Amino acid sequence: MVTTNVFENNLEAYSNKEPLIINQGGTSSSKTFSVLQLLYLIALYSKTKIVISVVSYALPHLKYGAIRDFENILISEGVIVDEIKNKTDLYYKVGKSIIEFFSADNLGKVHGPRRDILYLNECNYLKFDIYTQLTIRTKGTVFLDYNPTREFWVHTDVIPNENHHFIKSTYLDNQMLSDNIISKIEARKHNENWWRVYGLGEVGRLEGAILQNWSYGEFDETLPFGYGMDFGVKDPDAVVKCAVDKKNKIIYWKEELYKNSLSTNDLYNAVNNFYIQNKLIIAESAGPRTIMDLKSKGINIKAVSKSKIVDDIKALMDYQIIITEDSHNLAKELNNWVWLDKKGEVPLDDYNHLIDAARYCTKTMIRVKRGNVGFSKVY
Repeated sequence: MVTTNVFENNLEAYSNKEPLIINQGGTSSSKTFSVLQLLYLIALYSKTKIVISVVSYALPHLKYGAIRDFENILISEGVIVDEIKNKTDLYYKVGKSIIEFFSADNLGKVHGPRRDILYLNECNYLKFDIYTQLTIRTKGTVFLDYNPTREFWVHTDVIPNENHHFIKSTYLDNQMLSDNIISKIEARKHNENWWRVYGLGEVGRLEGAILQNWSYGEFDETLPFGYGMDFGVKDPDAVVKCAVDKKNKIIYWKEELYKNSLSTNDLYNAVNNFYIQNKLIIAESAGPRTIMDLKSKGINIKAVSKSKIVDDIKALMDYQIIITEDSHNLAKELNNWVWLDKKGEVPLDDYNHLIDAARYCTKTMIRVKRGNVGFSKVY
C-alpha cells in the first residue's frame, strides 16, 4: 500500500489512542484517501468485529467521493469489491468487521445504532448537532476532515473544548501527486483566498477583513516581549503576548487569556498562570481602578496611550503578523473583524477584544512618525 505523510500522521495519532483526530487541509493533500486507507487496515486486522461509519452530508457526495476512493483502495489491494459489498445497505465486510457509508443531512438519521469508529468526511457541511449525536454514539476514535473554506463549529466549539489531535496538510504532503496536478494548483497562487484555503490549508477569511496580513507560526521567544490587555464587562477579558521584529517587519501574537465574568481577583489569578515576572502589560485605559488593583498585587501594568485606531491599523498593516496555532479566539477575531464603514475608516466594534489587547501592546513598541512606522523602546 502506497501512503502519504497524511496517512502516517493519522496512523500515529490513532496508535496513540487519540479520541478525536482533526484533518484540516488544502486540495489534493490526500486527507480522505489516507483516512480511508487507515480505516481499511484497522478493519482488516481487527481481531474482533467492529463497526466503522463513514458519514457525509449527502449520498451523491459519498458515492462520487469517499466510496469511489475506498473502492479504489480495495482494488489496489487485490480485493474483489462485489464479493464484500452490500449494495443495498452500502457497507463492506472487511475481515471480521463492517465499514458502512451513509449520509446525515438531518438529525433523524443519526438517532440510531452505535459504532466503534466514526469518520465525518467534509464535516464542514454537517451541522454541529449532527456531529454531537454521532460522536456520543461512537465508542472509539472519531476522524474529521474538511477544506477550511471558512471558520465553522470545529474551530469555535470543538478545538477549544475537546481533547483532540490536529493535523494540517497541503498538497505538498501528498507524494503521489503528479507534477501536472502540482502545477495546476500552484498556478492559482494569484487568487489570495483560494490559495490560502486550498493551497496552504488555512482557514479562509471573510471578504473585507481588516487585517489580512497574518498567518500561523511559532512565537519568536528570542525577542523582547510584553502583554496587551483588554478589559471586559459583558465582553471577555483578553490578554495577548506580543513581540516585534523590527529588522524583518514581523509582529508575533499569542493568545493568553479570553474569559468572561472575571472579578479583579479572578483576573489576577488567571494572569498569574502565564505572566512572566516584571514583564510590562499595556492595558486598556478605560479601567484605571482595575489597573491600580493589579499593580498593587505586583503586576507591572500601565494604561495605553490614546491614539486614533485607524493609525494603529495602518501601523499593523505595515508588518506581517504571526499568531500561534493555539490562538483560536484570536484567529476568529482576525477572520471576522471588518470595516463598518471602510470609506470613513470606521471598524466594526465587535470581534476585536484580543485584537485591541494586542494593538495596545504592539503600538507601544511601534511608533508612527511622519507617516513612517518605527520603533519606540521595547519594554
